[in-house]
Amino acid sequence: MRLERTRALMARKLKEKAFDTFAVRVSLRGEEATLYSENANEDTLFDMASCGKVLHTCPLVFQAIGEGKLRLDSTLDDFFAHVPEEKKRITVQQLLTHTSGIVRIPLPKDICARGTDAIAECILSAPLAFAPGSNYTYSCNGMNLLGFIVEKLYGQTMDALFETRLKAPLHMTRSRFAIAVDEPNAAVCYTRREVGPLRFDDANVLSMGRVCGAGGSFFSPGDVGKFVRAVMQKDETLYPERFFALAETDYTPRFEEGRGLSWLIVDGRYPQTGRLFPAGSFGHCGHTGQSIYISRALDLSVVILTNATRFSAMKHDFVTDDYGTVEALRAEIHNAIAGDLAE
Repeated sequence: MRLERTRALMARKLKEKAFDTFAVRVSLRGEEATLYSENANEDTLFDMASCGKVLHTCPLVFQAIGEGKLRLDSTLDDFFAHVPEEKKRITVQQLLTHTSGIVRIPLPKDICARGTDAIAECILSAPLAFAPGSNYTYSCNGMNLLGFIVEKLYGQTMDALFETRLKAPLHMTRSRFAIAVDEPNAAVCYTRREVGPLRFDDANVLSMGRVCGAGGSFFSPGDVGKFVRAVMQKDETLYPERFFALAETDYTPRFEEGRGLSWLIVDGRYPQTGRLFPAGSFGHCGHTGQSIYISRALDLSVVILTNATRFSAMKHDFVTDDYGTVEALRAEIHNAIAGDLAE
């Protein structure tokens, strides 16, 4: 597979300082090709940000359901004390599809220091954006609640569950959580000027100081490739076979975005996959510059790993970042791949 247009685009984006580290992995009908920046290889760690929702949180949820420990219609009051009345009947499925109405709020460090029950109580204290199930809003804190539920069910933290239930069975070699601030062979993805005590980019993950349902994981291109192959092959090592179809179904066709069980569902409204992925494809993005998209119809997957959001923040003196430029970059890369595959 020749990716000359994509190679030229990534070289140009490097010169333009859109990022300084990247990996692009393309798989089409079993043939694979990967492009790397000079400072990256298959073992380079990238902060996966919200891609962690599909890389670890949701697989663990599906495993728990498959083992009879959890149901899609299980509710928050099954797991947490002091749930406000209007939130008690929020279901696991609503958390997975971002239709719970739970919103992102800052998580203060002093509350985070008191443990997961205190964090959950803080999350649940915020007013809902809408009645559960009546609309859609992307919710990192909803995913954090799912992560806490999984930890309660198994009596282990998510990083420990990841090691035994996902990393080892899928033969991943490098990926993990909470890497060292001076970790070798790791892309610099945080959007603040200095690293501080932890490498996490997300402010709430940083406040918690630990892996959580919404993020906190660092994956290598090689390991993401193993995960994607497991999804493409419907490998029950990842989760029970019936959950592949369930997870890839659009539960929110009337709302702002198509959403499966955490997966984003590509349709005519979604721009970031450019002209490469047809309607019915699915994937996820991470704010730091990462994305994973899959089309079963085309037997195609594309993984884009960059630190583009940091470079956007640098252009704004680390006061803010222009995430719209990162979204546009994804579309541009996907279109270059489309051009390569059409030749």
